[in-house]
Amino acid sequence: MPLLSFTDFEAYADALAGVDGLMRVTGPVGRAWTLDILDAGDVTAMLGVDGAPALYNGLSQPGRYVVHISLPGSDAFMQGSATADDQFVWFAPGVEVHGFTRRQSQFLALDMDAAAVVQRAREVAGLFDDHIDRTYAVNVGRAEMAPIITLVTRALAIHRQSPSVFDEPSVRRSFSGQVIHALLRCMVLANPEAVRRTRGRPTLPRNEIIRLSLDHIHKSIRGEAVIGDLVLSAGTSQRSLSRAFDEVFGMGPHQYFMLERLHVIRKALREATPGTVTSVCARYGVWDQGRFAGMYHRTFGLHPSMELAAALESWRANTTARDKR
Repeated sequence: MPLLSFTDFEAYADALAGVDGLMRVTGPVGRAWTLDILDAGDVTAMLGVDGAPALYNGLSQPGRYVVHISLPGSDAFMQGSATADDQFVWFAPGVEVHGFTRRQSQFLALDMDAAAVVQRAREVAGLFDDHIDRTYAVNVGRAEMAPIITLVTRALAIHRQSPSVFDEPSVRRSFSGQVIHALLRCMVLANPEAVRRTRGRPTLPRNEIIRLSLDHIHKSIRGEAVIGDLVLSAGTSQRSLSRAFDEVFGMGPHQYFMLERLHVIRKALREATPGTVTSVCARYGVWDQGRFAGMYHRTFGLHPSMELAAALESWRANTTARDKR
């Protein structure tokens, strides 16, 4: 979907996903109201830029969780408290949403399917239901918020440049899963007491830890799981998991995941028909193209764009040869 631009603030407010409400302008309009939207199924991501100071009253939709993140330079208040880029405001389904800005501001908003959030919160994060079903500010600091903001803004940029990338179900699943996992992880970090804790864990043989871990790693690469859930999927502690990988592979589990994903993407690039590096990488949950290209070059000695170009040249040559028969 292209970037939406509105001259009418009411149309802008109506386009926001996950919340039904009314906006009231409180100062002069200095620019257009713009909204960048990415619908990835379980998660709809939005980047909004307000055209003027305004206040908002609304209601989050039933069956949807909503998250609001104020971006730098904003002067915004949600639910009676100032917001910042070191936190996010978590809204449960069907609750009142109140906010205002003192200047033209910009924000990220995430509209999430409640069933997907609840399932992941219970089975993976271990959060109590009454913790996710309330509305509050989750304060975790800029170091934890920066990766979430980067993930969402880069995915929005990719979608704006190449909308067809998100036509693939694996890309949509990967993005939605990463976003939900990152938010729930922050909720756990902000309030560890909100997590159910079990006493002890049964000791698993090393080979079983590795088997479960490799299965989860390959699911994560395919967009069917999130790599951050690896410890829980392996049924062991982080220490035992790291020791098992170090003994078997000579590296940690995250390093193994990154290496395996590099090789999977290399295979996909070398087998590619017309497409882009961006579309191939997004299929496997890679949103930071610059960092990935550097890792790819250090590992294989050439950039992914060169790998793809060689594959496309071979594909065209083979296609031409077949057409001449």
